[in-house]
Amino acid sequence: MAASRIVLFAQDDDAAECLAPLSARNCRVLGVGAGSATSIFARRCVELGFGFASALEDDVVSGALASFKPELTVCVPDDGKELPKAFQAAGDKRYSIRVGQQLKGASWPEFAPIWLQQATSRVSVVNASGTEVGATEVPVGKDDSSLSLRAKHALAAAKLLDSLIQGEGSLPKLPEAVASASSSASSKEAPKMIGLDWDEDTVDRFVRASLFPPHDPAVVEDPAKKETYFIENMEQYQEFRLKVLEEGKKKESSSTTYAADTHWYSNVGGSIVKMGDSDIHMPIRTADKKHKAVIPGAAMGARKKLRMNEPLIGPNAERYCSSALASGWIGVEGPYVKQFEKHLARICGCAAACAVQSGTAALYGAMKALGVSDPSHHVLVPAFTCAACADAIVHAGGRPIPIDCDLDSYGISLEAVKAGLAANKNIVGVVVAPCYGVPARDFSAIQALCKEKGLWICEDACESYGASCNVQGFKVPVGSMATLTVVSTRSEKMIGVGEGGAILGNDVTLVARAKWWCSRAPCRGVGLWRVYEHDAVGQNFRLPEMLAAVGCAAAEMLPVMIERKRAIHSWYEKGFAARPELQGVKMQLASEGDEAVWWINAALMPEGLGGEEVGMQLMKTFPDIEIRPGFYPLGKMAIFQSSWSLACPNAELLYSRLVCLPSSNQLQEEDIERVCDALVDAMSTVKKSTAAA
Repeated sequence: MAASRIVLFAQDDDAAECLAPLSARNCRVLGVGAGSATSIFARRCVELGFGFASALEDDVVSGALASFKPELTVCVPDDGKELPKAFQAAGDKRYSIRVGQQLKGASWPEFAPIWLQQATSRVSVVNASGTEVGATEVPVGKDDSSLSLRAKHALAAAKLLDSLIQGEGSLPKLPEAVASASSSASSKEAPKMIGLDWDEDTVDRFVRASLFPPHDPAVVEDPAKKETYFIENMEQYQEFRLKVLEEGKKKESSSTTYAADTHWYSNVGGSIVKMGDSDIHMPIRTADKKHKAVIPGAAMGARKKLRMNEPLIGPNAERYCSSALASGWIGVEGPYVKQFEKHLARICGCAAACAVQSGTAALYGAMKALGVSDPSHHVLVPAFTCAACADAIVHAGGRPIPIDCDLDSYGISLEAVKAGLAANKNIVGVVVAPCYGVPARDFSAIQALCKEKGLWICEDACESYGASCNVQGFKVPVGSMATLTVVSTRSEKMIGVGEGGAILGNDVTLVARAKWWCSRAPCRGVGLWRVYEHDAVGQNFRLPEMLAAVGCAAAEMLPVMIERKRAIHSWYEKGFAARPELQGVKMQLASEGDEAVWWINAALMPEGLGGEEVGMQLMKTFPDIEIRPGFYPLGKMAIFQSSWSLACPNAELLYSRLVCLPSSNQLQEEDIERVCDALVDAMSTVKKSTAAA
């Protein structure tokens, strides 16, 4: 009779593979985390409705075992280390599943099969007396690392456990001669580091045998400097020999207190930088291990970085991502994508949503759905916004016509729209982009004008969703009133997933059309067998499941994000008001009744002070404070200039005098006080410098 009450001791998270067959057989299971790395195993136990306990408390586990009364107790994997005390005291019906082979000096049993060039690696079931009662083998590939071999071991262990439930007689056996050869102890010892006299094949085997993330990889030493380096692959080893041994030199890491900031719009040491990996295969020194995975611009033992923006991901992100991974579905159109689209549609007050890979992709899909496809299709766009707005129109086939903004909300003005329509008879629609989280002052009037003229209106709400407009005394969500709306869910936006976006609207058919364009425009209504036939040349822009899982968790935190953003804005208002030196500095204004989310707080310098001069001086003196310029006017970019171009003096004024200040949801009031003091200092320094000149 098959066992139905099973206790599974997990030495690491790979034991989670064994839970699926137990669930499939409707077993009652108590999982016990016996190692330090069993968080995924614990979560999987909970998701499957199994109990879980930690072996760190022997008395608790012993009590749980006594109460549970297991018919079978199994430890996975038996990696040669001491088995948990509670497991050893679990009675005669206990088994361990051994993997790989022990080798003196090796940190894990997968090392030996790779290092010793074995064709197969053994996985066996051992009973309480230490006798092998069943075994199987997995192939050791020429590219296998210890991590990938552990994954093979885990799958084999799950199959053995499934057989063990039926009884020892159901277990597969290996011929005695094979078993003896496979399990014979080697007299060899694992090397401590790479030998410089080894051939490449030997180095490769050692590197692969040592590769078991998150543990440290293989190490090699520079004999001249006695410095050691981590080697994760042969490209790094070859680079080590070329750059360290042969050239005898290596660029020393900077002594800066902040990590290199590779974000395209961020600063380091007072400079706007665009950095790439110039030496991607150069190995890391073991002495630099603590800096191995720092994020761009991170503080390293210095004052914390006051960021422009950071995501507020939420406590459920890890759970949702784990669930998506466990499901095996990480492509598009999965359940988390659908849920994320529901979140965004609710937030923006729309009836439909299509999640895509970026805000730019969303703009492309919206433009194609709205019929933009020819250079004669001209679209009015804000001059003061991200170039993605105009890029998407060009990608769709049309021509963007930048127009000016107001100096209150920084959104396009009604006067500029009227001037654009009067000067150009080819206009087919208007894009409105609420700026920095503040609803566009003239949106309602522009919407009415578009309706009168028979034009569509697209709201590029990438920075401003969550805000609301006052429409005849009613609070209406930003994004709910346009023909189509697009949002961005890039990491620093109100909902951040890393990179993503969505097309939304109340015309379900129009959103479906945008989705079609972002799904490579397949033929419709022709059946499954013609799935690779297309009616038009579209793009593959759909959002994958993992990012949507993060998005669901972040969307749940939007109320908290908005609350923090509004608090930060109020601290800036308070800080400016308390400093006479900042009385001439103006902040963005929201119209009466509108509720902004203040994604970024922008400070307009007094006449005579340039935003670039003040911002660069501030970053130079205060490298912990992240600063960003205002948008470069689209009309001043050669790529968007044409005979239909119009003057945009307000956009040019904003660019020349605006400084965007740190607005991350992680900031506290004392951080804003520091930014305000830094702004005073920078303005004073620039004024003195200008006067001296």
